[in-house]
Amino acid sequence: MKNLKYNLISGPKKTVTDYLQSLNNDELQNIYSSSFFYDLKMPDLIKKMHAELQKRNIVAQPSLF
Repeated sequence: MKNLKYNLISGPKKTVTDYLQSLNNDELQNIYSSSFFYDLKMPDLIKKMHAELQKRNIVAQPSLF
């Protein structure tokens, strides 16, 4: 097995922030709301979604079912 140096490993070109920016408003709000409905334990992802909603001047409150 050949070892690769860490800096030679090519990773993904698209980041989470890039993906969130590519979503339309409805998709982003649905994902954000459903993360609370399904009780996702991913606080960093939820913070990024919240920040993206705030950038778009959308009230980022999860809807309660």
